[in-house]
Amino acid sequence: MNVKVRMPKFGKKPNVNRSWVKELLLTIVATSISIVLTFGTANLIEDYHKKVTQRRMAMMVIHDIDRSIKQMEKVDSLIRCFRDVQLTIFEGKYSDPLELAWIDLTNNDPDEVKFASTTEHIFTSNVDTWSTIGKVDFIDNVSGCYIIRAMYQKEVIDALYKQIYPNENLDLIPLDDLLEIESDYYVACSSGLINEIKSANELNKRIMEISDKDLEEFSSNMVAFDQEDLDSLYEVIDEEYTQNMTKKIEAKKNFRKNRATMYPNEDHGHKNKGNKK
Repeated sequence: MNVKVRMPKFGKKPNVNRSWVKELLLTIVATSISIVLTFGTANLIEDYHKKVTQRRMAMMVIHDIDRSIKQMEKVDSLIRCFRDVQLTIFEGKYSDPLELAWIDLTNNDPDEVKFASTTEHIFTSNVDTWSTIGKVDFIDNVSGCYIIRAMYQKEVIDALYKQIYPNENLDLIPLDDLLEIESDYYVACSSGLINEIKSANELNKRIMEISDKDLEEFSSNMVAFDQEDLDSLYEVIDEEYTQNMTKKIEAKKNFRKNRATMYPNEDHGHKNKGNKK
């Protein structure tokens, strides 16, 4: 009987090295994927937050310019009222006593409008703001908007205010001098600068892809006082001031009239006062 015995072959070694290399490669690949996911996700989050910050900064600046435009339009309305009062006087259509005309004219003093400079200061003086926004055309255009606003302050508000109050004592100038102020020039200058800054700020919105609805939502989240309530308070003050001045003017006229009747020889005009030696 022939029995075949199968002897073990010692020529082949177990594939231990290949298994180890495979595990090592899998570990490296897994680690690499983990690193990529970790840093990639972190970069995505950082880019997202940067874009959110960029957009909020842009909306803050655009909102500030829009608010300045509304203030400029308020000044424009005051100047036009000043011009209209002048015209009614020239045409002989002024319905109130002429002594009150200077009150109506000076009530349209544009110096009551003040521009807030906080946002402009942050934008112009902080290099980090520029790097965060990152768009050169937007930065350049916004700078132009603030230049226009500064021109409006100097060429319209300050210039007309100095015409109404030519000295530092805030003494009222005669009515004839108020009537000589070239209000039409200031109306034209005001309109031109307002149109320029409006066009420039519309370009800001297009550059940053910000809609009017976005700005409206942004503005609604900002806490501020009610301008209508404040305006109504000013109206009460102005009305009270006008009534008191009217009453005082009438009383002064009656006082001088009665005094002239009682003391006909008295020099009521006090002319040449102070010339006596």
